[in-house]
Amino acid sequence: MTRWMVTGAGGQLATAFELLLDGEVRMSSEASLDIRDRAAVAAAVHAFAPDVILHTAAYTNVDAAESNPATARAVNVDGTRSIVDAVRGTHTIVVYFSTDYVFSGEKNAPYVESDPTSPLNTYGRTKLAGEAEVLSWSRGVVIRTSWLFSETGTNFVKTILAAARAREASGVPLRVVDDQVGSPTFASHLAEAVIEALGAGIGPGLYHMAGSGYCSWLELAREVVALAGLSAAIEPTSTAELARPALRPSFSALVSERPIPRLPHWADGVGAAVDRLLSLT
Repeated sequence: MTRWMVTGAGGQLATAFELLLDGEVRMSSEASLDIRDRAAVAAAVHAFAPDVILHTAAYTNVDAAESNPATARAVNVDGTRSIVDAVRGTHTIVVYFSTDYVFSGEKNAPYVESDPTSPLNTYGRTKLAGEAEVLSWSRGVVIRTSWLFSETGTNFVKTILAAARAREASGVPLRVVDDQVGSPTFASHLAEAVIEALGAGIGPGLYHMAGSGYCSWLELAREVVALAGLSAAIEPTSTAELARPALRPSFSALVSERPIPRLPHWADGVGAAVDRLLSLT
């Protein structure tokens, strides 16, 4: 029976894993385990002795990271190092979830694992540094994903659905950027693929796992609204017009050059998430 430890309990991906995992599962939230506390992490890992740690905890507020770089680094780098240090001398597999934001977007085609990285923002730089921590472990697995969404937590799909409902009666259009392209990824599809890969004996190293295909934020928003049967208008805007604190890659879709499970098309995931969200109301 596999013993699973999942950091970041309550988050989108951790919740998806919790619903799917068999065996003994230990969910660790920020409140129950601050990964920045090296002693606490070591004690928790040694007490539970997990076979696999699914490290989903992260500082993910891309814009806030620009004004709080020390906090972003403490969580994404130092916290990850605490986990890796805690498993040294064991046989524990550490699976770390990273981001498409480790790329600059200049390739203008989907990125594969061997492409050079060049993050544009603090979030991307700290996640890339976290990757290095995990890859220093002989049983470290790094999985980069893109534009994660689900029916839980805070994410673009939920935000657009709520905003479209609010604008339905007023007729005021939503404005969504059309010059950023990525691979939207349904958390449940990602969790299923990761579990399948681990069951098949995936080796240590770097992997890309994201929804198949790619689209802009505008296209994603229009898909959400259409699937929900709403008529709220959505108009394009540009990244420059939004003037956000953090730079973002214009094209950061992900594909894999490695023999790993492929995720369903991003639109299939959006459909599943919208169905679940509509069933909750």
